[in-house]
Amino acid sequence: MSESSTATVRRLFERFDPATLESALELISEDFVAEVPGSMSAEPDVYKGHDGARRYFAGFDGLIEDVRFEPLEIEEAGDALIVWIRLSGRGAASGIDVEQHAAIVVRVEDGKVSGLRPYPDMDAARDALR
Repeated sequence: MSESSTATVRRLFERFDPATLESALELISEDFVAEVPGSMSAEPDVYKGHDGARRYFAGFDGLIEDVRFEPLEIEEAGDALIVWIRLSGRGAASGIDVEQHAAIVVRVEDGKVSGLRPYPDMDAARDALR
């Protein structure tokens, strides 16, 4: 992985916000695939391309407000990066703060993010890449 891949991932997470999603799409490849497994979500799914990214963020509508993705650590792992993130927001109906941590395996090709897959912790992400 190059420093430019790390910089691309940092910029992507800075733009991961429903309000700035269109600018995030500039950093996502057209053949992008994100897999959210059942172990990480009540609604597992596969999100493909820019429409898939839009659909993922639309899933927060009416449920979580002020959604934020904060990269806490980025680790190089061969041809991928592992990003330890904090996903936070506030319940739309309850007003209760919500927070989840995850290790995201990120693949970057030709300067754009081509794939994402979350894992519950860094060790699980590392194991998946072995």
